[in-house]
Amino acid sequence: MQRIKSFLGIAAAVLTIVVAVVGPLVWFGAFDRAAAKTSLKVDPIYTGGEPARTLERAGYQLVVYHPVPRRAFLSESGGFAQLVWKPASALPPHVAEEIDVDGDGRPDVVASFDVPRDPAVELKVTVKSLNPRWRALDGVGKASFSELIARVNDTIIVRVPER
Repeated sequence: MQRIKSFLGIAAAVLTIVVAVVGPLVWFGAFDRAAAKTSLKVDPIYTGGEPARTLERAGYQLVVYHPVPRRAFLSESGGFAQLVWKPASALPPHVAEEIDVDGDGRPDVVASFDVPRDPAVELKVTVKSLNPRWRALDGVGKASFSELIARVNDTIIVRVPER
């Protein structure tokens, strides 16, 4: 009888460990599938909004996103427009471009930054505003959600804040 109790105790311990290790893998997959079926969406303040247009350049693309409006409940972040250069590996060593953010045919900002080949080097962006809607930036890195430059995989993301 003592052997049966020992065997059952060991079996329960092994089963508990298996459930603890394998369970989350199953539960996370089920959670992902359930979340995908809902209409929940990630807030544009985190994603940068929806792409408005893609501009083809010599060997790379510039994706201009629809502006993200100011959020009343997030005091840190105002409205911004996201610009994405891809692939970063195809960019020249220095980028300086006039960009039409709102799609009216006139440039709204001039964004300029250096593109180091080492992805670990911190980036800094300077943005000159040509339209009173957008705020100028001078040597900004990752200041906030609404004003930043970041290298993500093989893209460079710049967020230009609204005034």
